[in-house]
Amino acid sequence: MDEFPKAHPPAEASRARDRGYGTRVSDMTPTLDLGAFKHVVVPIGVVIALGVARIVTAISHYIQDRGRIRFSVTHAAWAGLLFLWFVGLWWISWGLRHVEAERWSYFTLIYLLVGPSLMYLATTLLLPDVPDGGELDLAARFESIGRAFFICLAGFIVWLACVELLLLREPFLLPKRANQSVVLLMFLVGASFPSRRTAAILAALTLPLALVALATWRARLT
Repeated sequence: MDEFPKAHPPAEASRARDRGYGTRVSDMTPTLDLGAFKHVVVPIGVVIALGVARIVTAISHYIQDRGRIRFSVTHAAWAGLLFLWFVGLWWISWGLRHVEAERWSYFTLIYLLVGPSLMYLATTLLLPDVPDGGELDLAARFESIGRAFFICLAGFIVWLACVELLLLREPFLLPKRANQSVVLLMFLVGASFPSRRTAAILAALTLPLALVALATWRARLT
């Protein structure tokens, strides 16, 4: 029976690895310097986590105070879309690991925080606190916050496209650019004509486009 060698000088160790002894993961797969990536992605993750926490907390409060809440399918659909976008944004942030360390700067970090911050702002507009001693009509919420809400979402789409083109250096002519352009146009329409009816129509149109976008993202961290 073969035995593993106890010690080898460098040349013999190399031959031992060739025979299959002492093979290391770093000898088989390329390594990435994730130091800069880890440093930059932390504040992005914090804002995303705040957004998800806001959605879950608001839903919990609405359930507890359901006697004073007028629920809306449209409102619930947009809350679900925001949740999907937050999780998807965190998932695709893994692609930032390929950005070279020398390309990171203070202003790059600030710009990367703009997108999650716009999403968080849209979330706080959509999911307000339940007023003390009063009622909350979620169905009529878009009459007052529709313009600001859709401006935030439109800004997020522009931000995402710029990150992909300028930072990740993706080609401009990709199928998802058409998806982004359509969604951006719809959000601009929502900002121009804010109403509950507009929000309902845009929710019905945005949901399948969002599912298509999610289907094009990598399912594994490879």
